[in-house]
Amino acid sequence: MKKYIFLLLSVILVMNLTADTSIWSKGKPDVLPQGRLEVGVFQELSYGFNETTEFSTNALANFVMPNFTIKKFWKNIEGWKFSSKHSLIYPTLLLNLIAKEGAFGILPDNSKIPQIFVLSNQFMLSYSYNKHLNVIPKIGFSVALISGESDFPTLDMPIVYNRTSVYHEKRMFNIGIDIRGDVIPKLEYLVDLDKFILDKDYCKYSYEHKAMLIWKINRKFALSGGYKLCYSDYPSRLQRHTDIIPLLDFQVGFH
Repeated sequence: MKKYIFLLLSVILVMNLTADTSIWSKGKPDVLPQGRLEVGVFQELSYGFNETTEFSTNALANFVMPNFTIKKFWKNIEGWKFSSKHSLIYPTLLLNLIAKEGAFGILPDNSKIPQIFVLSNQFMLSYSYNKHLNVIPKIGFSVALISGESDFPTLDMPIVYNRTSVYHEKRMFNIGIDIRGDVIPKLEYLVDLDKFILDKDYCKYSYEHKAMLIWKINRKFALSGGYKLCYSDYPSRLQRHTDIIPLLDFQVGFH
């Protein structure tokens, strides 16, 4: 039972698990066209505010983990595009919710959860050699503002551990690269590799790799599927190092 709760928590905690698989702008420096709205089963709800700004939030997660993201397109210089994403997340409600006994308890019921605000930032470059090859190097960092007494263990789960370690360490850095393009008209591929710099005695680095195909059905619908491979060291020696997770999402666009 707890295994399935861990998987559900992974989806809730990691709002960007599949957020970079959209056929329109997610995962690319481009922002959504003004007035366009996109949402998916596991996607954020995204809105094109103007030609250079996009707003997004994980609407379902807001009930237990309020979150908000701004994506800004900055420059297009000789084929190189540059943009940044800035997210504010408040995970304290969710952490208190899972600090309990019983089937839905993941953290010990005596955990002391402080007030936590996480600011995540990511900067992306992009260069399109042609419609079949688009290279996107990226770099990011997260900082946590913590107030109050804190005493709770790390969340030793694939995907979740990398991003929630900032609750304890107060900072986290990541670098990566995406390669994407068209296979044939209406079918796009995405391959990426991300490295998380944790700088702990038992875990200096953590890695993730993803491969997906995105079927661009039309302007209103898209279907994506693939896998995510995670490698990390955890505080618990009983936790395995490598996990592979299937990815599947259905996206809808308006306007």
